[in-house]
Amino acid sequence: MNGATDLTTVLAGDHRELDRLCTELELGQGSPENRKDLADHLIAELVRHAVAEEPYLDGEGELAEADRLMRQLEGAGPQETRFERLLGGLIRAIRRHVRDEGPAAVAEIRRRCSPRRRAELGKEVLEIRDAAATVPHPDLADRVRQADQLWPGPGFVDRARAALRGPASG
Repeated sequence: MNGATDLTTVLAGDHRELDRLCTELELGQGSPENRKDLADHLIAELVRHAVAEEPYLDGEGELAEADRLMRQLEGAGPQETRFERLLGGLIRAIRRHVRDEGPAAVAEIRRRCSPRRRAELGKEVLEIRDAAATVPHPDLADRVRQADQLWPGPGFVDRARAALRGPASG
């Protein structure tokens, strides 16, 4: 079993990356457009993380608040005054998650899953992430070039989440 693919290791790595991106945004450097690009990158990383972790969390925590803020941010331009306010709220929600909910989810996964199962789940998460960019969103597949399907903008959170979850069943 590879410790690098243990789901708890994958999620802890996500927490470190989310924390790093928040710190970079908190420094406030770069043009508004660069900050928007970095905020979009933070949103993409958070959606990837949330899809992997949400089965182990109750739905009413910081990630639920972050989801609401991400949806508002995806429609905010970097020159709008609400952009920085929403981004600050998202950063605070992510920080609370990394500090409070994240370690609880990792502990719950350790409690509920054997090391072998954690390795299987971690490998699945990594494979899904690698494949996500190649899975077309069902509502867009016939209208939007595949390369543009995960482009930030309105609906970005939903498109990213759908790509990570794979084709809908049924």
